[in-house]
Formats: sequence, C-alpha cells, structure tokens
Amino acid sequence: MDLQKIEQLLDAYLEGTTSLAEEKMLQEYFKSGKVAPHLEVYQDMFAFFASAKSEKTSVTPEISETNKQPFYKYMRKWGAVAALLVVALGVTFFINNNSNKISTAEQIEAELAFEKTKEALNFISYQFNSSAQNLAVIQEFEKSTNKIFK
Repeated sequence: MDLQKIEQLLDAYLEGTTSLAEEKMLQEYFKSGKVAPHLEVYQDMFAFFASAKSEKTSVTPEISETNKQPFYKYMRKWGAVAALLVVALGVTFFINNNSNKISTAEQIEAELAFEKTKEALNFISYQFNSSAQNLAVIQEFEKSTNKIFK
C-alpha cells in the first residue's frame, strides 16, 4: 500500500473521520510487519486494539425473578416524592405565615401614621378656624369703616 495513503488514513483516523473500511486497511497495514520506521510507534496501538477486540467477557448477566426490584423499592421512590411534597407544603405554609406577620407590622405602622396625620390635620383645622374668627372681626371692622367713609 502507498505510504502517503497510509499517512493520510492515519491522520484521518487520529481525527476520528475514517470509515470502518479505512480502519480495517490501517489495521492490516500495521499487522503486516512492513511498517515504515516513522510509523512504528502506532504499530503497538493497533496491535492492542486488535487484541482488545478479540477479548470476550466470561460473565454474562442473567435476568431472573430475583433481579427484579421488589415492591418496597417502588414504595421508597414514592415515599421520597411524598416527603418532597410535604417539605414543599411546609415551606409554603411557613412563608405565608411570615408574610402575614410582616403585614400586621405594616398595618400597625400604617395606623400610627394615620393617627399622626389626623392630629396634624386637626391642628391645621383649629388654626384655620381661629383665623376665620379673626377674619370675622376684620370684616365687621370693614363694614363699619365703609359706613363711615361713604
């Protein structure tokens, strides 16, 4: 096989772009024993892949009734889901109760602000009424002066 073609196939193999037929050609080249000196480092790699390909495991898993999951394992899964649901509901209940406490504190603060505002408006009303009484005296004075100067 042409050395340039082998080098191109080897580059493509290392990049992971070769087909199965091209990989087989590379394996045959490196098995042949007529490998170029600068490519001998890859010979051990292809020999390892060939030996690993021929290895088989002697243990085969058997599927039997004993390998099936028992009922309690299914219950454990559902128990975990139920526990998660209970925790989520507990957290939700806790958050809702705390938000009510916060709104109660805000309500007390709002009532205090309302009382202070009411006091301020009563003070303004008192001052306005007393000023209105003084205006009544001034209006009476104006009527008297109008009678005199007319």
